[in-house]
Amino acid sequence: MVLERVKTGIEGLDKMLNGGIPARRHVALYGGPGCGKTSFGFEYIYRGAKAGENGVYITLEETPDEILDNMRNTFPMMSDVDSLMEENKMEIAKPDKLGIEGVAEILEDRIVNNEAKRVVIDSLTIVKVMTRDIADYRQTLFEFLSLLRNLDCTTITTVEASKISKESVEYEIEHFVMDGIINLYNLDRGDKRIRALEIFKMRGTKHSRDLVPFKVTPSGIKVYVGEKVF
Repeated sequence: MVLERVKTGIEGLDKMLNGGIPARRHVALYGGPGCGKTSFGFEYIYRGAKAGENGVYITLEETPDEILDNMRNTFPMMSDVDSLMEENKMEIAKPDKLGIEGVAEILEDRIVNNEAKRVVIDSLTIVKVMTRDIADYRQTLFEFLSLLRNLDCTTITTVEASKISKESVEYEIEHFVMDGIINLYNLDRGDKRIRALEIFKMRGTKHSRDLVPFKVTPSGIKVYVGEKVF
């Protein structure tokens, strides 16, 4: 049986994923500030819209207008974002309620009424800090993943890392319960910082385990498969 995959459309990443994310799986982008989580998530939704797969980007922190302004500046090649949004091929939404319930309401509506196949949630950390304790958060996360698995969508969720260096990464609940984890880093190299990523896990498929550099360029994210970070 051939595994159904969802191509991210991000240069180099699909090669590392052996063709793309397994369909209907739920992946976390895990990293510190400034490592490119929002850019990865937005490009995933944009590339899907261009390929005919409707998507919704759910923001729990910034406003939709702030996300759009930042992404237009980051990716000048996305000059057709407005027309894609007018055609309901992609959408940026912020729930009225910041908890899982608010996210679930948007998801169920957009997936049922707009046939959204790609979802980004930015970020799950907001839900974590609003939850009373770690046991409650774990239970909430399990229930939310169960909902997602019934909605026929492939999801990327951003998660803030408590420590930003590769050597000091602490494994969080998300590392254990999500279907996939892509760790993003800002690594020191003399007087510069190098962005790098590794696919920490991806259930149900073989994938590269290399640590590779990437850049956020005006024409999209480029993952340099086969290159060394240092």
